[in-house]
Amino acid sequence: MAINKTPVPDARLNMKIRSLFLDHLAQTANVSASARAAGVKSSAVYAERRRTPAFRDAWALALAEGYARLETDLLAEALQTASGRTADGTLKARAQKHRLAIALLSAHRASVKGGALAAPAAKPAQPDLATLKAQLVLKLTHMRQRAEESAAARAEPETEPEREGEGEANADA
Repeated sequence: MAINKTPVPDARLNMKIRSLFLDHLAQTANVSASARAAGVKSSAVYAERRRTPAFRDAWALALAEGYARLETDLLAEALQTASGRTADGTLKARAQKHRLAIALLSAHRASVKGGALAAPAAKPAQPDLATLKAQLVLKLTHMRQRAEESAAARAEPETEPEREGEGEANADA
């Protein structure tokens, strides 16, 4: 049985491909587009990032630069005043685009700065049974007090307040 001795090409990226990828990443902050610009699959650059600490560090710097560039461009566009001829729908679409961009930048800010991605908000812990019971009793007590106060107010006879001058006119008569 013959063993296949076909040489397997080295999957590592050469310096030219790395440089093309990192330059494009610094311009766009888009990994897929940067891999295409460098002529490789995105899976290849991700594999290289896992294998090579120096490439991982250069990636982080390029990505940080890309996000800084995007934030600057977004801020410049947001600060532009709209001309009087801009349609209302255009302004709304522009505002929606800005909100989306800000949300995306915020989601990636921690990873760009070297931290972990922001975790989704955790659900509040469920209170234990005793706490729930105490909260329910307190709410029912407040409801009962309000109901009693309302019933007492309805039971009081309504008296008309004396009008100014009426009491004096009756006293003079």
